[in-house]
Amino acid sequence: MNNSIYEKGLAVVLIITIIIMTAIGIKLSGKEKEIIFTNYSDVEQNGEAHNNEVKETFIYVDIDGAVNNPGVYGLYEGSRVIDAINKAGGLKEKAVTQNLNKAKKLTDGEKIYIYEEGDAEIISDNEIGNTLININTASADSLMTLPGIGEVYAKKIIDYRSIKKFTSIEEIKNVDGIGDKTFDKIKELITIN
Repeated sequence: MNNSIYEKGLAVVLIITIIIMTAIGIKLSGKEKEIIFTNYSDVEQNGEAHNNEVKETFIYVDIDGAVNNPGVYGLYEGSRVIDAINKAGGLKEKAVTQNLNKAKKLTDGEKIYIYEEGDAEIISDNEIGNTLININTASADSLMTLPGIGEVYAKKIIDYRSIKKFTSIEEIKNVDGIGDKTFDKIKELITIN
């Protein structure tokens, strides 16, 4: 009689264990589907990912200056400047970041330069008139300090120079939307050297 009760209890414990293990297995298999990434070769001909896969796009940014490991890094699309800094091993002790927007979203092919104490090219609010901005190397943030140049035009300048470097400051007028009026406002503030 005691063996019968013992056997029934053991059977109940085994059934409960099987149910719990099955539930855990179902949850884990569901999580795996959520983190599958689509390779570009897995994308269907029309450019759409399969239903149970999530497509992650990578961008590449070049980070240089006062970071521990300067270089080109691949980041998820939508990453911010702080993500690139972390990927590059963090900031050096003498990094100057007061003019750096660490929350800015990055674009593919962007160049980030972190200034270090003593760099002659640091642009601060009271130095804008005294420092020329190199349109071949300046970050989007630096370009946006120029009169009439906002985020859209800064991106257009960066896109233009990624194909062909500027050989004269007048060539900036070849960038879509930058005409004589804008050029007259910025010509004393920019350089190509």
